[in-house]
Amino acid sequence: MKLAEKYPVLHPQVAARIIDGEAVIVLPESGQVNVLNEVGSRIWELIDGTRNVGEITEIIVAEYDVAAEQAERDISDFIQELVDNKMLVLADEKAVAT
Repeated sequence: MKLAEKYPVLHPQVAARIIDGEAVIVLPESGQVNVLNEVGSRIWELIDGTRNVGEITEIIVAEYDVAAEQAERDISDFIQELVDNKMLVLADEKAVAT
């Protein structure tokens, strides 16, 4: 399954909050704090397990002045970096909305 078809969800060990339009992410195990820029924060807001990476990319392309191909590459790299840093996990299926 391609990354665009995966559903990113927050890693269970992550605490995060949007403050003044910036996502602040805390990794309790390491004590690491990360602050995302505007676009990264918007992507973070869209990550809820009900949208796959492809759907998130479509929203970013519609909201920002970016070519679809560039957005696909950048968002895929960004999502993979968040997974590698244990901020996100990727699911094969859509989460059930509550």
